[in-house]
Amino acid sequence: MELCLFGQLIKVTVDTAIAMSALVVSIIALILSLYFWKRSFRPIVTAMIKTHSAGNEGTLFDLEILNSGALPAKNIRLRAEQTSLNAALGEDSGQENKRRWLSCFEPENIIPILHNNGKVRCSFGLSRANDRGFWKYKAQIPITIDYEGWFGKRYTQAQVIHIIDSDSFTGFLWD
Repeated sequence: MELCLFGQLIKVTVDTAIAMSALVVSIIALILSLYFWKRSFRPIVTAMIKTHSAGNEGTLFDLEILNSGALPAKNIRLRAEQTSLNAALGEDSGQENKRRWLSCFEPENIIPILHNNGKVRCSFGLSRANDRGFWKYKAQIPITIDYEGWFGKRYTQAQVIHIIDSDSFTGFLWD
């Protein structure tokens, strides 16, 4: 078999065809490896409501921020729309409680650095039966997490946090 390459006729044997196809497959594998490495070799910051303690009177919550990526994250900020926060608030959402438990969304409250596989927590209110707590149980709050990677690249992660007991996904648990 002959192949025309750059105006030259080149005789291609079976061995040469196999080697060329192996080269093409290797190049494609290298490109895919670099693409997936680039997507995974970065910080990945998420937020979750964690149960601090629960009893028959109510459930106390923490907000946990976790970096499950391969690199540290810097200057982490949490944002939430006021309308979605208001929709999730229960009867016990006075000004002092709002100041205390919604301060994580204030622009001046940033997490300067969070190492890979590191986590940080803050208190995040409580729920009681019949929406008498600070939060309505099973409320959902869309938030945005803005942060920087170790090498200065900026990331924005949209996520929904759920006001539920993190110890039991059904709400029932043995004591």
